Amino acid sequence: MGGTRGYQAEGSIHHCCPLIGVHVVPDSVIQPGDQLIGVLERRLPSHEVRRALEEAGDELGLPEGDLLSPTCAAYALLKLNLQAEEVSRLLTWREFEKLTGALLRVSGYGVEENVNLTHPRAQIDLVARGTSLILSVDCKHYSKGHGPAMLRRFALAQLARSRLLRKKLNDRRPIASVILSTSEPEGRFVEGVAVVPVRTFRSFLTTIDSYSALFDLK
Repeated sequence: MGGTRGYQAEGSIHHCCPLIGVHVVPDSVIQPGDQLIGVLERRLPSHEVRRALEEAGDELGLPEGDLLSPTCAAYALLKLNLQAEEVSRLLTWREFEKLTGALLRVSGYGVEENVNLTHPRAQIDLVARGTSLILSVDCKHYSKGHGPAMLRRFALAQLARSRLLRKKLNDRRPIASVILSTSEPEGRFVEGVAVVPVRTFRSFLTTIDSYSALFDLK
């Protein structure tokens, strides 16, 4: 399809547009273990930090008490064009899921976190309901990419969870399976599952309908 440039079936991989902007911050700016607020304070004059957090919180629909949360600070840094992979590495796996949920909500999705399934027992990190699709999202918060065999294993496991979700839901919208990664360098489809680096996630969401032929929809 004409709109599928950037995401192709496994074996044909192309670069995608950046998530937000193209500015690249040197690795020396962010050190492992840095607090996100501390990074924000180094990026902005002190009087602008509060405003950046308020703007991020407003876009994400967060209450004022959550303005200092990792999710809010991470989103504020993304708005400043900090590389999404670098921001994600400063989050715990749970915070990474929270950020993913926030990005889905700001893109217009209704999100349910940690959805439990039965027969057999399984859990989906995030189920996101959009206009035309339901997304079954698995968050992979790893510092390094994975080889083809491991990605195929992840993809098949997510498809199995999506099949269980299909049995649970009364909603008949198609279910598309997605693996969101902090470290995969490029976008691809593996076994009909979209493998999306976090830096391109929002641009992927805005054009997701054009990839329908590449999904193994449930």
